[in-house]
Amino acid sequence: MDKKNWLVIGGIALLAVLLLALVPLLPGTEAAEDCVIIRVGDEEYARVPLSQPQTITINQANGAVNVVEVTENGMRMASSTCQNQICVHRGWITLDNWELMGGAFVSCLPNQVLLELVEASVD
Repeated sequence: MDKKNWLVIGGIALLAVLLLALVPLLPGTEAAEDCVIIRVGDEEYARVPLSQPQTITINQANGAVNVVEVTENGMRMASSTCQNQICVHRGWITLDNWELMGGAFVSCLPNQVLLELVEASVD
């Protein structure tokens, strides 16, 4: 790989770190029950309780498509139209393994889709 490729990879990695650092500052990360919050761009697209497993297809106006699977245990990006497929290869993020997986997030930076696994708030 040449220097240009390394700069692109470094830029994407830096953007991912910044995005993950900013997510806790976003409003609406509290939940009444364990759920997955799906964001597209800077908007909340859906909030899916783990008690209601489903597959969600996100079709964007620019042709980008992401498919998200939510089960009673967690979430994954099942497919994406992005080229690098990093979000798909991240695999399942569950309430049991999110710490080992480096966080409760899956992000598709090219399509601007972010998945966040949120545990129920304890009052």
